[in-house]
Amino acid sequence: MAETNIIGLIKSIKESLPKAEKKIAQAIIDAPEDTIYLSAKQLGEKAGASAPTVVRFCRRLDIDGFTQLKLMISSELSKLTDSGYSDISEDENFYEIKEKLLGNAHQSLVDTTSLIKEEEVNASIQQIEEADVIYVYGVGSSHLVAENFAQKWRRIGKIAIVEKDAHVMITLITGNQQKALFVGISNSGETKEVIKLMQLANKAGCQTMAITQFGKNILSEEADVTIRHVRANEQLYRSAATASLHVQFYVVDILFHTYASKHYEDAIDRILLSRKAIKDYND
Repeated sequence: MAETNIIGLIKSIKESLPKAEKKIAQAIIDAPEDTIYLSAKQLGEKAGASAPTVVRFCRRLDIDGFTQLKLMISSELSKLTDSGYSDISEDENFYEIKEKLLGNAHQSLVDTTSLIKEEEVNASIQQIEEADVIYVYGVGSSHLVAENFAQKWRRIGKIAIVEKDAHVMITLITGNQQKALFVGISNSGETKEVIKLMQLANKAGCQTMAITQFGKNILSEEADVTIRHVRANEQLYRSAATASLHVQFYVVDILFHTYASKHYEDAIDRILLSRKAIKDYND
């Protein structure tokens, strides 16, 4: 199992935290070396919050308690690594830009690897196995991920439908008579269109899966199963959505390869069959 980059994770979710927990996060980011010697009460006082806020913050990180958090921080500090995310600055040269983008991509994938849980992946695989049809929906850059998701499972024989028009998706979901799975993809987990369709799918009796960032958000609360990735660090250039696309595609790849490995012979046969059909068509 990959080891969590805990300080990087705290940085990635800080802006989405409630005000009091954000103070705790900032206090840890500002002085991680001091944090490991404090009690929950002392950290709360230092941050202008409280000990119960520290406990809630740990739970949000999916950590059992403050003692475990301190151990994780201590372990990370002992490695003396300079990992993290970098913003692009004005008048940077080509070498600096490509190195920063590579570093950001690497860090987001490393952090996401540490977040993904085997039980959540297995639960998602079971949903896909049981579904007669899969509906996939995302808005903006997440639509690209939805297209990728549907394309992968179509290649191995699943009926997977992705649709940009929410009204068309509503018709498909409400008119469905098969055992269906709805997959909602949203980096923030707060995209209204995706949330509404997730709620509709739940009412229609579909199984539901969310692919979204780590932390509490509406989409993950509505879904039967959630696959979480790190919150992409791209506030300044959000329109490009580069980091979020990296981690979302990565999550889809993990799901697909896990499914294909479990159904290896059938998956390989279907992939080879589709390749041959495409080759014959082109010839």
